[in-house]
Parts: sequence; C-alpha cells; structure tokens
Amino acid sequence: MLKHAAQPEYSSVPARGVIEKILSSQRRKLFDAFMAFKQEAPEGSVLNLYMKPTTLFDNTDYLSAWSDLPDRMRITACEMEPPAISRKAPDTRLPYPDGAFDWVFCNEVVEHSGSAERQYALVAELFRVARRGVFLTTANRRHPIEFKSRLPFLHLLPEAAWRRLLKWSGKGKWASVGMLNPIDAPALYRFASLLPGKPEHDVGHKRVFGVKAHFFLMIRKRKA
Repeated sequence: MLKHAAQPEYSSVPARGVIEKILSSQRRKLFDAFMAFKQEAPEGSVLNLYMKPTTLFDNTDYLSAWSDLPDRMRITACEMEPPAISRKAPDTRLPYPDGAFDWVFCNEVVEHSGSAERQYALVAELFRVARRGVFLTTANRRHPIEFKSRLPFLHLLPEAAWRRLLKWSGKGKWASVGMLNPIDAPALYRFASLLPGKPEHDVGHKRVFGVKAHFFLMIRKRKA
C-alpha cells in the first residue's frame, strides 16, 4: 500500500552509531547526485518514493529534509508501506497517471520489493509516471557490509545459507525475499535495458572503505 501527500513532513534521522553515520554521509552524496541529475529541469515536479519509517526502517526521506523551501514545494511524497514479515512484498503500482512528474526519486525501496520480477515491475512503474527521468538508489549487494541487517560478510554466502543465518542471529525479520532482496549494478542495468523504448541510462556509485557501497540508477526519457 502507498500513502502520498503533496507537502510531506520532513526530518533527518540523527546518526546514532558507526553504520548510521556512514549511511548519513552516503545519503548526502546521493542527494547531491540527484540534484545534479535533474539540472536539465531543476524546477520540475518530483515524486519522492521511500519506505514508511518503522522500528525496522529508518526515515529515508532526506530529499525533503535537505531540499530548500521552493524545491520542497515541488515534491510529492509517496510512502511505501513496509513489506509484511509473512513474505508478502508490497504493491509496486503507483496511483498516478503516465508522465505525472518531471522527475522520480526512489530511495532504498527496490531491495524491499520482492523477487527480481517485482523489482523490475517497480522500475517500470517509476519510468511510467516520469516525464523526464528516474533516479533510483540501492545498496550494493556485494559490499562487505549489509546495511539493513547491519551485519558484515554473511550476505556474501550462498543465499539460502545467508537467510538461515539471519534467522539464527536474531535478524529473522530480514530473512524473507519479500522483506530484503539486495541487488547489484548488473541487475540495475538489466532492468533499465528492458524498459520500453530503450531509454538512455547509466549506473553511478558511492564508495565506503574504498568499495562501491551504494548505486544510483539514472534513466532519462526520450523527448517526444
């Protein structure tokens, strides 16, 4: 389920520990990358899609928190309800017509959308409602730190073993594919290549400890 509002409340989550401080720094870099991406039409409307904050999910609405007032007034916030622990991934359909927004900013959502097929369905929906372009962020599946569970290295094991270890380590809420399905840059390139019209696209990255930690997929729609 999605919840949307024209003028969202905004706040940034204070950094509490090492991982949180790393994430805060990474999110600032991703925010700056998005602002550069949309310079073609900086005053365009923006759909801001993010996970609804809960005890499991941080408040990732930093786009509203760090935008100045004029930009903030052009942002429509759309909260994605967290996936159920019962393995059911959230609905990826968006309640907007085709080309409703100049830009779509999707932050740390795709990895919570379920299977690869559902992840692509989300990317296709973002593309559908965008007039000019899509900017999507996600953590790197292959970074030594898995930023949601806060556990290092375990996610590099075969998937079945990793998910079992999540349960055994007290992180069982992250163990289902519907709750967490990390991806990498090749998956992002593949999703973009499957979109109708073969739009221009690229994947950028931001590093932590010298390793690519977060990716951002940039898709530009062809002008009609």
